[in-house]
Amino acid sequence: MTGEYVTITLKDFLFNSGICGFVKVLQLEDFDLEEQDAGNTIKVPISLLENFHDNYIKAMLNTFQDETLYQSLINQYEQFAGSKAENISEKDYENYIDKLINKLSSASYKSGYHIISEKGDKFDVLSRVKELKKEKDIIKSLDICHDLIQYMKKHCETLCMKDIIYTKINMFWQGIAFLNSSNSKKDIKECYYKDFVKPALEYLDKKRKGTMQCIQCGNPINTSIGRGMSWLNDVGIDMARKRSHYWNFNPDTYICPICALVYSCVPLGFTIIGQEAIFINNNDSIRSLVAVKDIFERGGDKYNTVNQPYYKVLYSFVDDAAQEQTKEIQNIQIIRRVSLDRDSGRYVFNTLSKPLLEILHACRHNFRHLLNWSFKKDKDTYINVYQEVADNFFSGKNQYPLVHAILQKVFSENVKALYIKDILEIQRLRMRRFNSDEGGSEAMYISQKEFNAAYNEGKKIREQHVRNIAELNDKNTKVNESLRSFVYPLLLSLKTKDKARFNDTMFRFYVGRNESIPRILIDMQQNDEKFQMLGYTFIAGLYGESLDSKKSTENTINEEVK
Repeated sequence: MTGEYVTITLKDFLFNSGICGFVKVLQLEDFDLEEQDAGNTIKVPISLLENFHDNYIKAMLNTFQDETLYQSLINQYEQFAGSKAENISEKDYENYIDKLINKLSSASYKSGYHIISEKGDKFDVLSRVKELKKEKDIIKSLDICHDLIQYMKKHCETLCMKDIIYTKINMFWQGIAFLNSSNSKKDIKECYYKDFVKPALEYLDKKRKGTMQCIQCGNPINTSIGRGMSWLNDVGIDMARKRSHYWNFNPDTYICPICALVYSCVPLGFTIIGQEAIFINNNDSIRSLVAVKDIFERGGDKYNTVNQPYYKVLYSFVDDAAQEQTKEIQNIQIIRRVSLDRDSGRYVFNTLSKPLLEILHACRHNFRHLLNWSFKKDKDTYINVYQEVADNFFSGKNQYPLVHAILQKVFSENVKALYIKDILEIQRLRMRRFNSDEGGSEAMYISQKEFNAAYNEGKKIREQHVRNIAELNDKNTKVNESLRSFVYPLLLSLKTKDKARFNDTMFRFYVGRNESIPRILIDMQQNDEKFQMLGYTFIAGLYGESLDSKKSTENTINEEVK
């Protein structure tokens, strides 16, 4: 902190997302990132912070207004107002009126009316809402809606911000400024200025000293000006209630007013889509961090995780980012803020290395097959197979527990499971790349040829059983029942990695058929990885082909991932 500038430096993911949003606000004051950027730091003229509260609200509205129910209600009204009354669907209009009434009668909007009234506009919204409830004539109803919508437009800064506060900002922080319950009827901009901008300006003006240091930037502070981090969701400890986390019960995790100001911008640093938010922590420099954010935002619906799978969004983004930047993206930290329920969420972390991105691309068709597949694990539990496989893939977990549970249900309850082979293909390709990169032995390598051989051996046995069943109806169920006593001990031996039991089961089965055990089922026992991978693949073959039995180009796995 020197002269007329304040220096901000990249730190952890949350602070970095705050910097990204902080820059977005500053750019409304013509802040030149190119001029002030020095790699992982920026120098911000202190004069740009004087109107930061105004620009903060503007940035929020610019970023999120189009996604709010506030704006949706205005857009829907304009569609109805531009139509002839006889062409308006009665059902659609009734649904709209219900939504409009509910929103205008909500507690957050009522507190907004109080703020607006304090500024001199005494329009009685709630009385007009009561009239709207009673009015059955569409033309007269639209006249009432006109007055209400004009009021909403006039006070966008208050009413739209109410939507943004309770659907976007509170995903990341709460309990302070306009998110302090005692401030719900106070001016939003003034609340933000009082709790964030004013302390920052005073701190810079007086250049206070202290015996403590800000845990982010290292600048001197004391307990009177330092702030805890409990207002940040899932980050800080409430020091007023829980001091036992600290040595000798003396809290020392304070941040200075400047870092608090940066943290307040976290919602602008994430890209928020519905109930999920994503931040790409490409922290080579602040410039690259902001550039990645810009790429993600320009993509619009292309990167919308509501309408398409998360893995596809990631791959599309990485592909676009790689084309736009001269430096190839090697490792990317992806942070998602996902909702657990209406009032809580959590941060989910994935680091995508270049090899993992290549595997992701190679497995894209396998992942596509898993979409919309829900598997009933027990009476009350359903598993989203795609989500489970994707989570295992990104976190480096084996798919075997999931495959085991599915195969057990397949043969015990004749559950349909069309794409077990795809789950195992995803596991094999991930194993193949990382065993090679991390110095795994040749014995760990599982080729496409071995994989297909194990699958085809199981498939051949099933086909023979099918031919031996005379009944035309429900052959699949009868085959599953005939194979059940063979499959169960195999599944148990794979789960416990009991090669002796597996061998014993295989020996008795093939001797009973007057055949020798296939070579692939012997060679696969060189190590536990091959044993489990090819063993489960063999049982997947016993279940049979996927729904689309014809080989298609989409089922072809890219063997170029080495």
